This record gives sequence, C-alpha cells and structure tokens, in this order.
Amino acid sequence: MGSKHRPSSVHDMLDLAVIGATVVTPSGPALLDIGVRDGITTMVVTPGSLPEATRVIDATGKIVLPGGVDPHVHTNAPGGMAGVLGRDVITKAALHGGMTTIIDFVWPGSGSPTEELDRVVAEWDGTSYTDYGFHVVLSDGTPDAGLEEIPGMIEAGFPSFKIFTTTITPPGGTVGAFRTSTGTLMEIFKLTARHGGIVDIHAEDDELVMHQYRKHFEAGKTDVRYMADVHTTISEDLSFRHCLQLQSHIPGAAAYFHHVTAGLGVEAVREYRAKGRPVYAETLAVLSFVDQSVYAEPDGHKYHIYPSIKFPDDVEKIWDGIRTGDIHTFGTDGVCCLWEDKNRARTIHETWGGVTGVEPKVALLYTELVNKRGLGLKRLAEVSSENAAKIFGLYPRKGAVLAGSDADFVIIDPTDEHPAKAADLHEGDWTPWEDWMLCGWPTWTVKGGRVVVEHNVMTDDSTAGRLLRRTLDPAVHAGTAVN
Repeated sequence: MGSKHRPSSVHDMLDLAVIGATVVTPSGPALLDIGVRDGITTMVVTPGSLPEATRVIDATGKIVLPGGVDPHVHTNAPGGMAGVLGRDVITKAALHGGMTTIIDFVWPGSGSPTEELDRVVAEWDGTSYTDYGFHVVLSDGTPDAGLEEIPGMIEAGFPSFKIFTTTITPPGGTVGAFRTSTGTLMEIFKLTARHGGIVDIHAEDDELVMHQYRKHFEAGKTDVRYMADVHTTISEDLSFRHCLQLQSHIPGAAAYFHHVTAGLGVEAVREYRAKGRPVYAETLAVLSFVDQSVYAEPDGHKYHIYPSIKFPDDVEKIWDGIRTGDIHTFGTDGVCCLWEDKNRARTIHETWGGVTGVEPKVALLYTELVNKRGLGLKRLAEVSSENAAKIFGLYPRKGAVLAGSDADFVIIDPTDEHPAKAADLHEGDWTPWEDWMLCGWPTWTVKGGRVVVEHNVMTDDSTAGRLLRRTLDPAVHAGTAVN
C-alpha cells in the first residue's frame, strides 16, 4: 500500500480508502483521507493516517462532496401521466451524476393516503439504484379520514406532505388537479405541527393564474413565450405570503417551498425567516440559470417547468437568496420524458412541465455556483446535499462526509470541462443543457461504500437502493435546521 498507510490486521482493514482529495465536510473543505468499512464512513483523517484498504482510490486533485440528496424528483407519474420515465431510468442516471438519494412523491390514488403509500413502498422494493424516500401528496380530494392518517404516516417515517395551492393549468391542460384550499391546508399544518411533520408547498395564487389564462386565451396569446405572464411573480408573492401568514398562526408548523421562481418569493421567505418562522426554500437549475427570454427560442420549451421561468432580476435575486442562506436546496422537479413528449406542444397550458436534470446537476452547480459566482465548495455541498438531508430528516446519515455517516459521496474533477450532451447522459434522449460547457463532472460515485460509477461507466448495477424512513429533527420546527 505504500508509506502513506500504516499496516493493519485483517480485523481493522478498510474496504475502501479515498486519498489525496479535497474533502468537503460540514466544517468546510480540507485535504483529508476517507476510510470506509461495511458501507459506513468510519474515518475522515489527516492524509497518510489510514490503515490499509482492500481498494484505494487516489483522488489527488479531485473534490469529494457528500452524495447528492435531491428533495424533488418525479419518477412516480403525477396523476397517472403517460410517458414519464420511471425510477429504472432516473435513479440510475442519478448515480452517474453523483446523486445517491432522492425523495419522490406518492400521489392520491383510489385508496386512503396510507394505502397508496403502502402500495408505492411495496412497488419500489428492490427496484431503485439510489436510496429513496417519499413525500405524500394531499389535496381537497383527501377526505377528513385521510387527513387523520397524517400522524400514523409521520410515525411510520414519512413526515413530509406536499400540497398545491393551484390546479396549475385549466381543465384540459397537462397537469392534474390537486389543489388544496386554505381550510384543508390549515388542518394539515395543525396535524404536522403537532406530530412532527412538514408541509411542502407548490405555491401560486390560483385565482390570479386562472384569470391570466383566460385573458391570454381571449387574446390568442397561447405560445409558451407568454408563460411568465400567466404564472406571474405577483402570483408567487401572494401565495407565499398567504401560506406563511396562515402558518404563523399555528405554533410549530414548518413549511418548505418547492421551486422558488421569483425575487418576491425569496423576499417573502427571508422576511418570515427573520421573524423566526420555520420556513425553508428550494430552487431549480432551470430557474436560476436561464430567464424567461429562452421561451422565445424555437426549442425554448425544453427548459420549462411549472410554475414558470421568470425574469433576469428574479434570477439574480434567487442567487442572492442562495448566497444569504434564504434558499436552501436545489431540486430537479424532473417529470422526465422523451423528447417526443416534451416537444408535443409549446402552449401555455399544454407544454410538458418537467425537465431532465438529476444527472448533470452537480456539474451545473459546480460550474455556476463555485466557478462563476464564487460561493465556495461548502455552499455547494449544502445546497446539493446537506441542507435537504437536514430539513427532511436524513442528517447525518445522509448529506455529510463524516465518520458514522453512510459512505455516499461523489468525487468530482474540477479540471474536467466538456459540453453536456444527451448522448453522454442517461436520462432519456434530450437535455435542456445540450452543449452547455460544464466543469466538475463526477469521476467516481460511491454509494454505501460501493464504487457504483467510475469514469461515467456503471460498475455496480445492482438495484440496492434502500427505503429511508425519516424522523425530523426538532430543529426543523424551531427554524434552525439550516443556517
């Protein structure tokens, strides 16, 4: 093994050692060596002090980040949408990109929320490449008896519940109707506050969105280029503040806003966090890398997710929120499909609302957040892994390179710069980032102590992903889970 390693007995022999890299721990980046045994990170130590290992990765010049935790992935088709690429595709692609844990969604079905959750859990068993958890979607269609199941689902390890304040599109659009009224949201806030859960929110003002649809239909302005004029910044402002004001009347209620799109949304989150409210926020690459002008491009709908991409000033305010710590995570919101489906329509109500993006996310964030904006490796680790793990009850098992944590990490090469190509990725046949020059691509992905991807080749294709039952840290409800 060389002079860097002290001799070991067979009993303290490591399964894997990673040496020579800059390791991003919760304390920040440092030159450290990592030792792994039985799927757990057992040692994070000064260089040269590891015992011998069965396998050694010399990662000199590379960067080790905690395995990515994506809190917003759709492989379970919303409302039974046809054409959604499933977990067999997306979780494998996630590993190629260094994302080792995802949280998907359980949608309302024919049974009670618990029955639908049990069905999905059984369906996933032994079929995912990544570890995984679930948010449970609730709506006005959930009967009172279903809401009464919230405490049991939290106790069973499913403490996060997704609601929509809008139907998103009018009848006949591409999105199912899962709207939750203020009264139902109040009851969900009360139950989650009392029993240790959190409410995830897709927040838009439904009346304003539907008004804008009607006005645009009447004017014949149905092309996707008008999307930001239908799903407006005002709508986000009104709905965020409505939800936050309701939350403020319910002690202990915690809220997480999916896909913050607008500067007004960032300001609302910042204001209520300053009041000590337990409020957390997510954005997406498509919301923070491009603005609504891309909708005018011939294939500009390739970037679209609902609500919508907003304006240049909103992009900069999102990045300001990332810098100040008011935006905590990056999700994908990937209702992934083939290009045939994504390209089927480019109207304000029929455009497919979802992108491929879980695989290139680490490279995208390294390129933009670290190289371009200089926010540093610690912030990169936080928004790609650590914060999601802390908010959703996975930390420190996930989200950290620490002794005692799961040995999930991605080793990236800061000098590896090449354009994103759908042909090189594993999420269907297109990417919104085609020909974008990105750096910091993964060289190795380690999951549970196993090297699963090496130089963009899957070396361990077992569907060994585990269901993660979660319990929220009390800091979540105190508003202090993340900085």
